[in-house]
Amino acid sequence: MNFWIFSSRNVENIEVAKERLLWGLWDREAGEKQRKNWRTFIRLYNKIKPFDVVIFQIARTGEIHAIGIVKETYYDDQTPVWPDETRQNIVLFPWRVSFCILIFSKKPFTSHFAKIENYVDGYGVGELSEYEFRRILTEVQKQLNVDINLG
Repeated sequence: MNFWIFSSRNVENIEVAKERLLWGLWDREAGEKQRKNWRTFIRLYNKIKPFDVVIFQIARTGEIHAIGIVKETYYDDQTPVWPDETRQNIVLFPWRVSFCILIFSKKPFTSHFAKIENYVDGYGVGELSEYEFRRILTEVQKQLNVDINLG
């Protein structure tokens, strides 16, 4: 099991992820950062596997709003899902990750700027160490008043 962090511009997109059990990542043609970091992104994206754990955070604040368990990854879903996509009627985030479960809170579980390995600028995705994940999980458990055992 690996741990990942997905960054979002806003909590609205994370809430849509919870409703759809789905996250999307930029395509290569979205901008200069995406073109520059394409190969790094693809290598990282291909490492995301079923049962990996994803932490969802707001990029600018570090607020953690969700935790999800990966179901699968797939590409080229041309269904507009997120608010920017539905407003413009285009798909901006075709690189998709689906989830079997996603725990979400509008109120942040915690704010946490962690050391993120292999963070891919422009895509908002990176590997999270197990230590950093467990620090975040401890805060989530306190907020929810539950015990979670992931082995």
